[in-house]
Parts: sequence; structure tokens; C-alpha cells
Amino acid sequence: MIDDYAKAQALVKGMKAGLPIPVRATAELARATKQFPTKIAVGQELAIKDVFYMGDEGGIMCDVTPPGMETTPMICSLTHLDLLPGHPLTDELRAYQAARTRKLAQQGSGKPMSYTIKPKKGRR
Repeated sequence: MIDDYAKAQALVKGMKAGLPIPVRATAELARATKQFPTKIAVGQELAIKDVFYMGDEGGIMCDVTPPGMETTPMICSLTHLDLLPGHPLTDELRAYQAARTRKLAQQGSGKPMSYTIKPKKGRR
């Protein structure tokens, strides 16, 4: 089991009460939108307008449709958003993101959110 269902539901309820929630797009979200007419840039400021719990497989999903693009809603995982400081739930949401990402990586059904590539030293 990835999520604690009761905790996830409580978090969704708190998020709905605190909408909109300011966020920025991560590289994962930007890559996912390249194939669609509505493209999102890394670091682009967005707002969570609605939130849904899609069970253990999907986790907490967020509607981050940019203004003027309502004909093509943009729904993404909370784990693909960078939370901005200042919202009362920021710490709880970051904890959820970290725990979910870690559990997915442990199960082999997800990959770490970030990694570092070190270049090999050249031969002389």
C-alpha cells in the first residue's frame, strides 16, 4: 500500500478548503505537456484549482489548468508540482510528496523525482 487512505482523504479535504494553492511546474510536468497544445514551462507558476484522490495507483491529482485554457483541462499528480511557501498546508503536502515518491521508488513502479549525472573524467 502506497498511501494511508485516511490521511490522504484528510489531506484532500484540507486542500479543497484551502484552494487555490500556488505551485510551480516541475520538469516532469513540463515534459508531459510537450505533446499537447497547452505547454507548461519548468517553473511556470500555476494554481491548484481542484483536487481528487485517485486511489493508491494515482494518488492525489490536481487540476492546474492555466487561465484561458479551460477547454483542455490539465490534471497532474501532486508529486509533479513544486509547492510554494506560504500556504498553510505546504509542509503536509511536501511530506506527502516525499513519502509517496519514496514508496513508489521502493516498489519499483516509480522513479526518483530527481537525480544527478556526473560526467566521466576524460582521459589524457
